[in-house]
Amino acid sequence: MTEYLRRRVDMNALAPVFDEASLWGARFAFLMLDELELRPGIRALDIGCATGLPLLELARIHGEKARFVGVDVWSAALHQAQKRTAFQGLRNASLAEADGHQLPFRSASFDLIVSNLGINNFAHPETVFAECARVARPGARLALTTNVRGHLAEFYDVFRELVPDKARLESDEAHRGTVASLRTRIASAGFEVTRVVERSFQLRFLDGSAMLRHPLVFWFLQGWREVVAPEDQERVFAELEQKLNATAPLSMTVPMVYVEATRAAS
Repeated sequence: MTEYLRRRVDMNALAPVFDEASLWGARFAFLMLDELELRPGIRALDIGCATGLPLLELARIHGEKARFVGVDVWSAALHQAQKRTAFQGLRNASLAEADGHQLPFRSASFDLIVSNLGINNFAHPETVFAECARVARPGARLALTTNVRGHLAEFYDVFRELVPDKARLESDEAHRGTVASLRTRIASAGFEVTRVVERSFQLRFLDGSAMLRHPLVFWFLQGWREVVAPEDQERVFAELEQKLNATAPLSMTVPMVYVEATRAAS
């Protein structure tokens, strides 16, 4: 019943079929595309660009006088982004394998820095924000999307009943942070937050069995497993699946936040 606990993914094999637009990343990317002011002739950086969303769309809609660079540590995904760039004939977008914690660019290089759902994937967000501040020109904008605490709250309400170590589950929930903590991190790096847009959407599943086997949920499942002792995982997740099935159909809330900030003039 809990065969999904033994699923493994080869990241290199995943890259050719990885498409953020299928369900998850596109919702956040569309929020950014809706809210970001378009300006001519900018030089921009996308941190954690993966296979190219929203990097390539941003390059297209800003026109050829703008220059966009996408960076990621996932080389196989960058290969796919490069193939898309070539196929679309984009001449104002380029890619580089690089870590957001140590960007390979000179100081004061960019007018715009974006990151779509990147913050929760950085081991040390404060270091990444400091690097963003370093490579940002005075007056440059930082624009990012993320999902904050409250993510899948309906799931956590059920899971909490079954997890013996409530403190570890609390840590798993809290790591996403809040709008207030995100503001603090950005301001500490030398940016002034100028806009915050909050939205939410629902992830819907027929039942718990469908949810726990969904490819998207696989990425959350790794964190959920860590709050349960290995010897208890089969039992706990079997009970979890049953409880979720008993409340089907499922509708899970996902909060979305778009934050825009400006680099202080030196």
